[in-house]
Amino acid sequence: MSNIIKILPTNIANQIAAGEVVSRPSSVVKELMENSIDASSTNIQLIIKDAGRTLIQVIDNGNGMSEDDAVLSFQRHATSKISSSQDLLSLRTMGFRGEALAAISSISQIEMKTKQEGMEMGICLEVEAGEIKNKKIVACEKGCSISVKNLFFNTPARRNFLKADTTENNHILSEFLHLAIIHHDIAFTYINNGKIIHKIEKQSLQKRIIDIYGKNYREKLLPISEEIDVVKISGFIVKAQYAKRDKDDQFFFVNNRFMRSAYLSNSVYRAYSDLMPQGCYPSFFINLEVDPKNIDVNIHPTKTEVRFLDEKIIYAVLNAAVKKSLGQFSLNTQIDFEADSKFYAPPLKMGQIPIKPFINFDASYNPFNNDNNNSNKTFSNNKTNGVSLFSLDDNTNRNNSYQNNDIIQLHNKYIVSKTKNSLIIINQERASQRILFDKFIKNQYSDISSQQLLFPYNHFFSPTQTSLLLNLISEIRKYGFILEYNKNGSFDIKGVPNDLSAEETKEALEDILIDMQDASTENQTLNPKSIRIALSMSKHLSLKNGKSLLQEEMLGLVGQLFACQNCEISPFGKKILYRVEIETIDKIFD
Repeated sequence: MSNIIKILPTNIANQIAAGEVVSRPSSVVKELMENSIDASSTNIQLIIKDAGRTLIQVIDNGNGMSEDDAVLSFQRHATSKISSSQDLLSLRTMGFRGEALAAISSISQIEMKTKQEGMEMGICLEVEAGEIKNKKIVACEKGCSISVKNLFFNTPARRNFLKADTTENNHILSEFLHLAIIHHDIAFTYINNGKIIHKIEKQSLQKRIIDIYGKNYREKLLPISEEIDVVKISGFIVKAQYAKRDKDDQFFFVNNRFMRSAYLSNSVYRAYSDLMPQGCYPSFFINLEVDPKNIDVNIHPTKTEVRFLDEKIIYAVLNAAVKKSLGQFSLNTQIDFEADSKFYAPPLKMGQIPIKPFINFDASYNPFNNDNNNSNKTFSNNKTNGVSLFSLDDNTNRNNSYQNNDIIQLHNKYIVSKTKNSLIIINQERASQRILFDKFIKNQYSDISSQQLLFPYNHFFSPTQTSLLLNLISEIRKYGFILEYNKNGSFDIKGVPNDLSAEETKEALEDILIDMQDASTENQTLNPKSIRIALSMSKHLSLKNGKSLLQEEMLGLVGQLFACQNCEISPFGKKILYRVEIETIDKIFD
């Protein structure tokens, strides 16, 4: 009887290992950059082409390798980090298993150039599908340069599972940030398709965060520091008022290694408690220094999950440290007593009688009387800016039975109109969402005007949002947003939609980009990009509840609403209007 069990060939075993270690181009970026960090590099360059499909290159000025070590490094389980099981209890390096290069080389074509200090010449290896095809002596700089070309060339099925370039680039950027933020004592350069995305020098952690996320982060950061025998906590958290709808800017590190922990994230959330709006999350950059013998990082192929021996203690200390930072450093920025002093009356002098407050109002004002001379004046005083998009114009359906002048605004939120036999109560925000969405899906942008700013507003979006915005910049111009990308990674906001300030535009754009990120997980066949953009724009450019409207604006909005095919439901499935029949009103008074 023939043997059934066989020993797998090395190349097949390496391809299986690659399935765990290399899930996408960003996995290669992580492994190669970690090797450069472990090699005591002070300058690391990352070069990407075609979202990593064509080229992933990492160049460092680290220790380099000898010819023998360079050849050996492509063997599975070849490592300089450990020699016994005891070494696993004192690990402080990024990598240690010796699987990365063997796995990567089994599914790609690699060129490695490396030279040690003091050597006149270096060695160049060409590796394909795990086999060294060529070896030669070359002139090169001290350190190591590894170029990974044609990833998954010999496993086309896996290559087909890669996502769009935007998605893969976002993953690459995330891995770059996981390493660049915490290793602030190393200079990093990131070049994607010939464009410099980040070029950052050796600096402090605070300066590194500001360089990556923009100067506006300077006022947002609060230092966090706490130390006990079990753990030393350091880093920065972001003030509660700058909480975001996404979790992009949340970074936990353990001994300078990025990790994910829902358990410890909950500790931070609880510290913020009721300081944040519902559905928002704090940003943080927190490093935990723990004795290596009290943690286990060898529980996941990507080493982003960590098991702590004293997890509950760390949870409690982290929670207390965040609360301390929020209370100690942000109290004086959240309450401006001098600014509030104008609301307090001066103290009364001896014998002075307090003056009884009074309110001046026009008792003759009637909101239902269109001939009232004060009508337009009253609306004008409460109004911030005109909403030309919804004003009464030649396109408004004047023949509709709902077009009448018996119309009022209630609590700056509802528009109340009447028909022959009923009252109509309309939610102004949802109504404007429906109007805008219908216009946008019909490619009707002519009503949207853009205000040119005299002085452009400069803003850094988060790295993930920047990557997404670069792909949408021409599309969102139709909606009145005029932006220009700068070499330092920021954007100049030069034009904004009518009735939005530059600051409001920045917030609207951030929300729109978050909407687009969230939508990327949906079935894009049923919800294509054009629809997702139209939905997001209709939400963020719509009239907001709380905005006072002129009489003509209310008439224009109601007329345009009833010209829509579906005037009762918003694009988000919410009720827009409610009818109260005259019979119902009669019953109330009967």
